[in-house]
Amino acid sequence: MKQFVKDFPNVTELTLLEYIDAPRDSLANSLNRIIPVRQLTKLNIDCPHFSFQRLMKLLSLTPNIHTLKLDSILLYQTDSLLMQQNKTFQFVSKTNTITNVTIEQECTLAKIQLLTKLFPRLEHLTINLSKEHLESIPRFLLSKTSNNIRYLSLLCISEPRFNLIGKFRILIDSENLLDNYTLKVINQKLYLWW
Repeated sequence: MKQFVKDFPNVTELTLLEYIDAPRDSLANSLNRIIPVRQLTKLNIDCPHFSFQRLMKLLSLTPNIHTLKLDSILLYQTDSLLMQQNKTFQFVSKTNTITNVTIEQECTLAKIQLLTKLFPRLEHLTINLSKEHLESIPRFLLSKTSNNIRYLSLLCISEPRFNLIGKFRILIDSENLLDNYTLKVINQKLYLWW
């Protein structure tokens, strides 16, 4: 293991694939034996059953992550307010430097709200938007009253369906969500930046 770190001293990106067979509390410690987790700046978690609690624990030990890519977000605890009172949640929220988040699978408004509280420095968000949350998630993300998303300036929809450009324009203009914005489809992804 030490030879690996010697051979790759500048490794800054880590991808976790599929099933990780490590106890909840020892995942970061196991990873730290392979690569110093404090030097990581990009983290890709391609594990469909990776829990939100496990993510928080890992992020508490990787303070230099600025780009996070998740397959999905698995919440065992549905009480968002109770989760936000968790000491690990509060620590990660105050100390992380994450500005770029991608979530591959569709997620709910509640999960997006929780993520924006966990990552208050978020600038770029890429999500897969379901028909059910076609208005609620963009409305929340573009809200001028939310202090948690004040740095957000780019929203990317990875699989645009449902004539999103037209629907987004109507939503933004009818509710005066943004004064100045651009909507474009590039490489089969919808980008909204302001």
